[in-house]
Amino acid sequence: MARVRFAPSPTGQLHLGSARTAVFNWLYARHTGGEFVLRIEDTDLNRSENQYTDSILADMKWMGMDHNEFYKQSDRFDIYRAHCDKLLETGHAYYCTCTRDDLIERNKQRGITDEITKYDGHCRGNMTVPDGPHIVRVDLGEDRDIIFRDTVRNRIRVNTKELDDFVLWKSDGSPTYNFAVVIDDSLMKISHIIRGEDHITNTAKQIILYEYLGFPVPEWAHLPLVFDKDHTPLSKRKGSTNVDYYRRKGILPEALLNYIARLGWSHGDDEIFTVPQLIEYFSLEKLNKSNAVYDEDKMIWVNARHIKTIDIPALIRHFGEFMAEAKLSPVERMNDAEWLVRAMEILRERNNTLEDLYNEMAAFATSEYSIAPDAQAKLSELEAEPGVRDAYTQAADIIRALPDYSALDGLEEKLRAVSETTGVKFGKLVQTLRIRLTGKTVSPDIISVIKLLGRELKARLV
Repeated sequence: MARVRFAPSPTGQLHLGSARTAVFNWLYARHTGGEFVLRIEDTDLNRSENQYTDSILADMKWMGMDHNEFYKQSDRFDIYRAHCDKLLETGHAYYCTCTRDDLIERNKQRGITDEITKYDGHCRGNMTVPDGPHIVRVDLGEDRDIIFRDTVRNRIRVNTKELDDFVLWKSDGSPTYNFAVVIDDSLMKISHIIRGEDHITNTAKQIILYEYLGFPVPEWAHLPLVFDKDHTPLSKRKGSTNVDYYRRKGILPEALLNYIARLGWSHGDDEIFTVPQLIEYFSLEKLNKSNAVYDEDKMIWVNARHIKTIDIPALIRHFGEFMAEAKLSPVERMNDAEWLVRAMEILRERNNTLEDLYNEMAAFATSEYSIAPDAQAKLSELEAEPGVRDAYTQAADIIRALPDYSALDGLEEKLRAVSETTGVKFGKLVQTLRIRLTGKTVSPDIISVIKLLGRELKARLV
């Protein structure tokens, strides 16, 4: 049973790249019967905001990714400080008073013009608490290789020459990411760290801290990055790559989870999965080594497949949540439970998102009616042809006489008979009916239109 975690920073909305990390961790926990820990890493005091914590929690809940335990790093500063003091006591860390300007000046003296460079170890061995502003750095000691096995990338080696004596404790009294994450993952008994490959250098730093603190080292799985269609890393600054954006656009949570799971993981050639199937099939061994490419059109396709196959009660529940989120009011007949089920059964075959579904359904749910200018032009053209008006009148009489507008067996045959007796092509008769009943040139098939309008259509059959 794995014990894994998702640890987002509350500095913005939940990005699709971060959401993928959450999905993989959650699926692995549920697949192994283990536990999923959600930890908010809010040690960056200047950038962390409570509104983003709330947003992340809402997005996770909406996607159905429940957690077994929840933590906020801002509640754990005393724990981090105690471990920092331990490293100072054992000589694995030291106090540093060097400023950025100090480093630049010493670099110039050594003929180095780069302003950004590795720390030169100037304060190494300083165990006396300075009077003024200071930080605490780790002492990496002599150069050596840090070697670890990764589930995705196999054997990875990082030499400490590529690192420097990185900061453990900042001058504002807060721990750094690399320090706090080791303490948390160890004390929370995280067995597998599943995260992006951009953390590989951090992993080498963290392994050093695991050794210094005497903690067991977890297993690692570094995920290839998610790229946009132009093969650049997916930008966190694009609003259209946030989970919240797709929730408001009418993407189903199951569909989004399905799509995200396929960004770097596969199960044969299958594309569409239910959540139970994802949990059953998911394994770290099936993670891909190549970068994933985000494709919004593919996501919409996956969503359309889910809309067509999800249970009607679940679809209606999602539809209601979408309307509330988008601040959309139900249009007249949407409040009729029986009619809503009928509308869902008919219209879900034609729409890719809940937003599309709402917009088309609204036209059938309202008693308001008008014919669009382009449709009126087409209607005038049709009715100018011989026999069309007569065929329409006969068809309208048949429709008005229907006793029940939900069971329409045999109606199409009757309309085809009108077409045959009047000599008007069936397609032209149907198009005339469509425009008269919907005010548009495009709609579901005519039988479905009649089912949706019910007795409301009598006012339109003029």
